[in-house]
Amino acid sequence: MLPHKVAQIEGINFTQTKSVTDSRGTFIKFHPLENLKGLLDSVALSINPKLGTIRGLHFQTEPFAEEKLITCIQGSIFDVIIDLRPNSKTFGKWTSFELSAENALQAYLPKGIAHGFQTLRPNTIVHYGLSPEYSPESSYVIDSFGDRNIDWPIKDYHISERDTAGITFSSAAQKYSDSIMS
Repeated sequence: MLPHKVAQIEGINFTQTKSVTDSRGTFIKFHPLENLKGLLDSVALSINPKLGTIRGLHFQTEPFAEEKLITCIQGSIFDVIIDLRPNSKTFGKWTSFELSAENALQAYLPKGIAHGFQTLRPNTIVHYGLSPEYSPESSYVIDSFGDRNIDWPIKDYHISERDTAGITFSSAAQKYSDSIMS
C-alpha cells in the first residue's frame, strides 16, 4: 500500500521492505544500492523516545547534497519533504506521508529534497541510508513552522533549538540553487 501522494514530488519513490516474522521477532532486509544513485556513505538511526518529536526539515548543499533512503523500523512518523531543486517540475511543493513499522515502506529521496518528520508514537526509530558524508558547513534546516504551512499532527511537540531556528524556504532554495551552479 503505497502513499497516494507519491506523484506530487518528482523523483520520490517508495519500495516495500522485505520482512519475515516468526516467534523470535522480525527480520527486515534492505536493499539500499537498488535505489541510491550515488554510493551509500553511511547508515544512521534516529531514536525518538517521545511522542511528537519533530526533526527537520534538513538538507545539505552540493557537493554534499544527500540522497536518502528512509524507513521507520519501530513506531510511526508523519514524514514531510520539500522540493528545493530549481529545475524540478515540483519545485517549492511539499508533501507528507506516513512511514511506520506496520506499512514497512522505504522512501527514496533524491538530492535537493529537504526532509523532516514528527513521531506519531513514543519510542519510534527511523533508519537512514545516506550518501554522501555529513558536512556541518553544508547542512541547513528550513523553518518547519514558516511559509510552507506544514500542519504537524501533534501540537504538543518536542523540537531542538537548531530546528526551531531554521531559514525560510526562499533562503533554502537559493542556497541549494547556488550550490549546484558552483
